Amino acid sequence: MGFQRIVQRIEGLRNESVNFLARICTIPALGPDNRGSGEMAKYLAIKEEVLKIGPDEIIEIPAPDNRVPDRVRPNLLAIFKGKDTSRTLWILSHIDVVPVGELRLWDHDPFQPYVKDGYLYGRGVEDNGQALAASVFAARAVKEVGEFGLNVGLALVSDEECGSLYGLDYVLNNRPDLFKPQDLILAPDAGSKDGDVIEISEKHLFQVKFKITGSQGHASRPDKCRNTLRVAANMIVALDEALHSKFITRDSFFNPAESTFEPTRKDANVENINTIPGEDVFFFDCRVLPKIDLADVIVEMRSVAKAVADKFGVDVAVQEHLRSESPNGTAPDSPVVIALAQAVQEVYGVQSRPQGIGGQTVATFFRKKGLPAAVWEKIEGLAHAPNERVLIDNLVGNAKVFARMMMNS
Repeated sequence: MGFQRIVQRIEGLRNESVNFLARICTIPALGPDNRGSGEMAKYLAIKEEVLKIGPDEIIEIPAPDNRVPDRVRPNLLAIFKGKDTSRTLWILSHIDVVPVGELRLWDHDPFQPYVKDGYLYGRGVEDNGQALAASVFAARAVKEVGEFGLNVGLALVSDEECGSLYGLDYVLNNRPDLFKPQDLILAPDAGSKDGDVIEISEKHLFQVKFKITGSQGHASRPDKCRNTLRVAANMIVALDEALHSKFITRDSFFNPAESTFEPTRKDANVENINTIPGEDVFFFDCRVLPKIDLADVIVEMRSVAKAVADKFGVDVAVQEHLRSESPNGTAPDSPVVIALAQAVQEVYGVQSRPQGIGGQTVATFFRKKGLPAAVWEKIEGLAHAPNERVLIDNLVGNAKVFARMMMNS
């Protein structure tokens, strides 16, 4: 009967939760690596909503960063005391978002969220706004008409989209005392459309920068130049073929089952059409199965790059941009996985299954510290896409799942 009261309260907060999510997603929260000014404005709006609930403790852990106007990247932990004070259910969401990408592909302004046919559209509504709003309103509902079965901590962090060095990684390194092995740690930052996947393991994340240096000149005299765009095109094709041919290991526990090597960002070169570029920069984003050594990947990349560079008579620099090696996964029978599976079954009537993914979430940072963490959401799966959206029923339903876990003792 107690949980049904919570369910009813969450339903009663439906419009408020949607309005809150829409409001915070009008505030771009782009880190400096994504050419933004940081998360502070959005953070303050979120903090105001959290304080209304009346947490027993607020811990702010700002990470210094001189690249943003406020000189810090904000991180907030709000703690609610429960009957069992020996352990804490942590639900961690991130504040920052990714850039909009190609604006022409959006139907409306990405930072002016709107509701249509039961969906809320806008940049950041899924990644990671839905989880953030669901956790906040779940805590509010339990606080208002129920009781926390264990301590509950809402962790709201910065910089997830660019490596978490100013977010969870900073928090864990500066306040390791806050998280304990017996805690239940949930990072709702990936999932499935049916809500039937609990992520317990992730691939290595490996981002590599390629800088090609040739010689610039007039497009009518290619004989006097070294065209780095042509070299980049050849190098991308050669890397694609070599990497996918060499690293062919598959593991069906992961989706997709193989390592992936994707060319992504291409920096601008010359501004005019009739100039041959003398410098080009592009990046590969690689999601590599844990059993593969990243040292072997970078060796293969450098070998391919050198061969292409020698062929065209240019210089090439291959530089690791971000390396985040995945630790051992969370055990499928760990308390957080069991409690989460039970809550999902009760709310959605879905039997969930453990799985590995290619995306890397903040769960990796917990696992590196020996802290079991699970990743779950019921989502549309449109993170980073144009016309990003969330199903409002999922926002409300996920809040019920979180509330069910908050009531466990």
